[in-house]
Amino acid sequence: MGFFDRLENAWSIFKLSFSLLKKDKSLIAIPILMLLVFIIIPIILILVPILIDLILNNGDLNFSKTISPDNYLFLIVFMFLLYFFTTFFASAQAWMIYEVLLGKDTTISSGFKRAFANFKDILFFVFVSLLINLIASKLREKGTLGEMAGNTIGYISGLAGKLVLPAMIITDRSFKEAVQQLKGSLKVIPEIATYEIGIRPLTTIVFIIFLIISLLFGISFGFFAGLIIFLILISLLIIFSVYINQTYYTILYITLIEKKKIKGLNFSFKPVFN
Repeated sequence: MGFFDRLENAWSIFKLSFSLLKKDKSLIAIPILMLLVFIIIPIILILVPILIDLILNNGDLNFSKTISPDNYLFLIVFMFLLYFFTTFFASAQAWMIYEVLLGKDTTISSGFKRAFANFKDILFFVFVSLLINLIASKLREKGTLGEMAGNTIGYISGLAGKLVLPAMIITDRSFKEAVQQLKGSLKVIPEIATYEIGIRPLTTIVFIIFLIISLLFGISFGFFAGLIIFLILISLLIIFSVYINQTYYTILYITLIEKKKIKGLNFSFKPVFN
């Protein structure tokens, strides 16, 4: 398969990601929930220690100590909960996408049911991902070379996770088996690179456009009006980006790695796995 064929594969998957949302609007529900998680979890983790501190100290609150960045327990709990909920929701999303690709009417409850069925593997996924990111974070503190190594490890593990997750959810592979399958994923690097380098950065352009719109709105109607419009537009951009990212990699995994035939996609390829 030639270079332009691989680019066409990536573009076809990207276009299919759009069309799936037209077929079943419920696919956007999970990205919305994920955005809410990013907002709610920090609020809860800040409020709970404050309430405990107020109770234990008879209303005397040491705010800086309660939520200090040096409070490693607070940071660990925050990171774990954030990783767990986003991974759990992403797992549900992968299954919902798969059902729509099969021509079914999917639901949030169907996605959650499938995610709960893979609860143990999701936990393994979260622990390993968190450990890798902690290691990468420590490396970034070791100078320029350390920062480069940490960024590389974090980026590669992130890409790997986008393929491991649908492997666990869609095919009933365990976390270990899904990781072992990654060796075959090297053959789809052109499609991954096309998305990461050529398609995904488009969100930056959209962000700049939204920023300009917000500034113009703020100039015309006041600062707070502009801020509200900016927050609304950025929220929509985040929701859409999460949806496209999850959908693209789920379709890529199903079609180019598992070699399942999907209506609307006609790839000519040799099987990665026998």
